[in-house]
Amino acid sequence: MRFLLWLCILFISFGLLSGMSTINSTETNNYSRVNLLPKDSIVVQTDSLIRKIAQTNHCRVISKISRPGLSNFYSGYDGRKGENITDFNGPIEIGSCTKMFTATSIMQLVEKEKLSLNTKLVDILPNDTLYKDLCLINGKDYIDSVRIFHLLNHSSGIPDYFIADNDEAEIALHGDSSLRFTPYHLITLAKKTNKPYFVPGTGFKYSNTNYILLGMIIEKLTGIDYRQYIQQNILDPLKMKHTFFASRNPPQNRAPGFLKGKITVMPATMAGAAGDIISNLDDMQIFIQAWYNGSLFSQKSTMILVKNQYYQPMSGDMIKYGLGVINILELSKGHAGQTFGFQFYAGCTSNGSSFIISMDDAAVSAWEPAIMFSGLLQ
Repeated sequence: MRFLLWLCILFISFGLLSGMSTINSTETNNYSRVNLLPKDSIVVQTDSLIRKIAQTNHCRVISKISRPGLSNFYSGYDGRKGENITDFNGPIEIGSCTKMFTATSIMQLVEKEKLSLNTKLVDILPNDTLYKDLCLINGKDYIDSVRIFHLLNHSSGIPDYFIADNDEAEIALHGDSSLRFTPYHLITLAKKTNKPYFVPGTGFKYSNTNYILLGMIIEKLTGIDYRQYIQQNILDPLKMKHTFFASRNPPQNRAPGFLKGKITVMPATMAGAAGDIISNLDDMQIFIQAWYNGSLFSQKSTMILVKNQYYQPMSGDMIKYGLGVINILELSKGHAGQTFGFQFYAGCTSNGSSFIISMDDAAVSAWEPAIMFSGLLQ
C-alpha cells in the first residue's frame, strides 16, 4: 500500500495521470535505431517521464527498457534543444554503478575462497600508516573491526573523501581533469576531509572510500590491476565492447556533463573502483541482466546471498543497500551513479525486466524515475 501511494504521488507530480502530452507516432518514426515495443501504457509513461525530466531541468535524458519476450524500447529527449534524441550509442559516465562491478569481483573472489565476507580488512591490507586516524573514534582505533562486508554495504564507518553534500565546493577544489590520484591519495584525503562516522557495523553511511579499499583488495589478491580483473572476468565474458575505464582510456567523443547547467570536468582517477567506468545503454543492459540472472557467479548460492542479505536501510523502508546493490522496495535491484556531470541508474526487476536511465546534469535526481520504473515494469 505504501508503494502504491508513493507511485501515485510520483505519477501526479510528473503529470502522467493528467493527460500530459506524449511523443506522437510521427516523432517515434524518426528514431534511427529504436526497436519499439507496442505503444502500451509503459511506453507512453516512459516517454512522458523522460520528456518531463528533460524539459523541467533543461538537460539531456536517455533511457532503455527491456521486458522478457518483448523488444527493447529506447526513449530520449534533449531539454536544452527541445528535440527528441535518436542516437543512443554514445558513452555514458555510470559513476557509482561501477560499485556493482567491484562488488561482483569481490564476490567472485569469495567463491574462489581468496577471502570471506567476514575477513578483516587489516588481514588483507596491513598498513598502519595508511589506516592511522581512518577509523579513530573518541581516542579508540576501530580499524581492526572492519570486515569485507562492512566495506561492501557501507557499514564500516570509514569516512568519504568527498566533501559531503557540496558538489560545488568539490569542483572548486578538484575540478581539473589533469589531476591524478592514487588510492593512497584518496584514503589520505578521506582522513583530512571527514571524521569517521561510527563504530564499524553500527550504522550506514555511503562512502566511496570503502570501494577504493575494495579495489586495492582485488589487486592484492589477484596480483593484477582491478581494472584488468574486471575486464577479464566481467567485460570480456559479457562482450561489453563499449565499456571502459575513464582513468585508463579517457573518452574522446563523450558529450560534456553539467552541474546545474554549468559544464564540469573532474579527474577520472578520483573515482577509481568506486566510479571509474564509462559505458552505454546497451552494454549496461547486458550487464544488469547478467548480474541479476547470476551468470557472473559460479554458484547459485552466491546470487541468492547478494540479492537477499546484508542490507542496510538507505532511505527508511523504501531503499536498502546490500553487497554493492540497491534494493528499491523489493521491486528492483541495481545501482545509482552520480558523477559531477551525470546521473545514472541501472536496475532489474523480479520479472526479468530491466531499465537504464542517464541524465547529463548531476543536480537532476535519478531516484524518481528509478522508483517509477521499478513499479511500472512489475
